[in-house]
This record gives sequence, C-alpha cells and structure tokens, in this order.
Amino acid sequence: MGLSLASLTVVGVLILGNLSASGQQMPSALAMSSTEPVRATRLTDSTASTAKPTTQLLKTRCLDTGLLRLGSYCTFQVTESVTLGNRTFAVGDRIHAHVEYVKGVAGRVFMRTDQVVCAKTQQATALSMVAVEQPNQPGVDIPHMLDGWKLSWEQH
Repeated sequence: MGLSLASLTVVGVLILGNLSASGQQMPSALAMSSTEPVRATRLTDSTASTAKPTTQLLKTRCLDTGLLRLGSYCTFQVTESVTLGNRTFAVGDRIHAHVEYVKGVAGRVFMRTDQVVCAKTQQATALSMVAVEQPNQPGVDIPHMLDGWKLSWEQH
C-alpha cells in the first residue's frame, strides 16, 4: 500500500487451529511480542512474465478559439509523428473532432475524432479516437482557452 515505517512494535496473540476428527476446532495459542524493528518488504508477482505494452498516444494542439459546447467541432493539428496500428500520423495532419459529452460540474469534456486530413495530400479519412489525459481513461479537463490546447488521443 505504500506505507513506510521505521519501526513497528508487535504485540499480540495468534490463534492457530486444527480440526479434530469430529470437526471441532482445537485452538492452540502462540504468544508473540517484539520491539525489534520490522523491515517492510515489497512482494512481487512472480507469475507475471511480461509487462503490458504502453499505449501510444496521438499528440495534438487545438487550432480553434471560442467555447466548447455539446456537439461543437474542433480542429487539432498533430504535433508529433507517430504510427498507431497501421496508420501513420505526420506533424501537420489535421484532426477533426466533436464534443460528445460535457460534465460541467466535474469540469470534464469527452471528445471523439471524426476524421484526419493528411497535410501532404489533403486526403480525409475516417478516424475514431477519444481524447485522454491518461491512457485508458477517456475525458479531459475543460481548458481555459481553446487556442493552443494540447490534447492526446487514443484508439478506442
């Protein structure tokens, strides 16, 4: 749990039990008392053979100004080249996205992409991604200003 203790005093009674042939528990007590420092150790899962691969994100910045409203569209520009799956995004490609849900009380907005426009060819293709601040957690904080707003996107 992340607790860090310099020393720990343990005083207690541990009840050990055995079941008799009749099914009754036969208790025996083991008293223990110690004022020696106890070192905390971290347990690891030895069955985990490989770590999960990290999710790659598409990083963009907003080109629009104004307010975010339910259903409104925003244009974002790719700021870092990346390949996600079989699709490559280049710096300058434009992402068109819409506001899917606004949670005003929590100050969160949920956005989904509709298409990407290649900067080189101006060809538009369908794209389905969601805005995230952390991988696998859709939704982002509502920005103070749209212009220059940096967002990350992941396939969903």
